[in-house]
Amino acid sequence: MSFIQKYPFNLNLLKLNQKRNTAIGIDITRSAIKIVELSKNSTGYTLEHFAVTPLPSNEQHQPQFTDTYMIGQTIQNARQQSQSKAKYAVVAVDGASVITKNISIPAGLSEDEMMEQIIIDAPKYMPYDINNMYFDFNIQGLNKINTNQLDVLLVATRKEAIESKIAILTHAQLKPKIIDVETFAIGNALPLLASQLPYRIDDKTIAVVDMGANFTTLHVIHHTRSIYTRELAFGGHQLTHHISQTYQLTQVDAEYAKKQGDLPEGYITTILEPFKQNIVQQIQRSLQFFSASQNNHRIDSIILLGGCSGIDTLVSTALNLPTCVANPFIDMTYSSNINPQSVSEYASSMLVACGLALRNFD
Repeated sequence: MSFIQKYPFNLNLLKLNQKRNTAIGIDITRSAIKIVELSKNSTGYTLEHFAVTPLPSNEQHQPQFTDTYMIGQTIQNARQQSQSKAKYAVVAVDGASVITKNISIPAGLSEDEMMEQIIIDAPKYMPYDINNMYFDFNIQGLNKINTNQLDVLLVATRKEAIESKIAILTHAQLKPKIIDVETFAIGNALPLLASQLPYRIDDKTIAVVDMGANFTTLHVIHHTRSIYTRELAFGGHQLTHHISQTYQLTQVDAEYAKKQGDLPEGYITTILEPFKQNIVQQIQRSLQFFSASQNNHRIDSIILLGGCSGIDTLVSTALNLPTCVANPFIDMTYSSNINPQSVSEYASSMLVACGLALRNFD
């Protein structure tokens, strides 16, 4: 999927054809910028460039997530830190801002005819004015019941979601190659975890739990496609806040102490372990919501991203499911400028960035 390379309803963006130009995958989260650049050869992938740079905070120590200029400048700093020379980028809009619909259109149409048919049909599926939306579509194949019809995945998002990403990249002095969807990037990156999972992923249903600073998101991926997303107002900053209150530290000092493990005796049993149990309960509850809405799918395994690392055994025991902490770099080689220790520290939070970087090879 690419909102850049396909069709806006009311703004003529040129289709880009930059297959010869290297693009970096940039995951723009609420708290940090994550950059990955990969190369590919006959034996697999090489991590060429890598960086994680926090977004500047305001007086309340909250990242300035809506400031496109500030985010663009942070991306510029992260790219310099990574030493990448790429001029193109692949970024994503979050799943909450995207509408996906499975529709059917007559088989045998040319691409232009399919485009015309989808423009005619789209208003039936979109809750907003289609003149204020961008969309893309992907042909899924012949309909199994009526072979005169094609099954099509229609994906749409509001103009402002795309235009804010373009503005950010402009401030970063980068050009957009592809604008993807976060959940699709996760599905795209799952094959990188093949050696961490006990089975082929293309016929399984996998729960991906991504714990960020302020929010935790559950993505359920079936046949490498997202079928369910749920966001919870719960994240690592809750642990930081508890540390700050308990030990009378500023938020900045509490975050530093948390990362360094430099906290008083009793921290693990009185604060950290209860927090981990809380995460497990949040995951259980989210999967219960999923089961209630999608009772024809059974979760086969759980993949943990971001701040969930370190609780895989607790989750596996509580839910009786194979559970792993994602490391998309596990089977990659590294270029000489990569710091393996830094990669190891951030690996569990880099799946989306890797999924975006992989679009460079489409």
